[in-house]
Amino acid sequence: MTWMHSVDKTPWWEYYSAVDGELVLDCTDLALMGAGTPFEAPHTEIDGDMVRLCGLDEHFPAVRWIHSHRVHHRIYLDSELILPTRAIDHHVRAEMIVIGDR
Repeated sequence: MTWMHSVDKTPWWEYYSAVDGELVLDCTDLALMGAGTPFEAPHTEIDGDMVRLCGLDEHFPAVRWIHSHRVHHRIYLDSELILPTRAIDHHVRAEMIVIGDR
């Protein structure tokens, strides 16, 4: 899942896995660190202008957000874009959950 931060206009990427019917956040890539960013990641590396925080192991039954065309929310599955920004109306509640096995 990726989007542009609404204040500082930098990209954020979050990497989830489906585990036992939940979404597990493993890594986050971001350009700036501040309020709301994970600060106790077991593995941290810098790649150009981005910071990668990995080993987060945060479990969610669902990931919910207010979808915004201005923030450019997108969802990828195995590097393939499966939910482009305009696939969902602007300013609607969105939810990502695990359905079935792959």
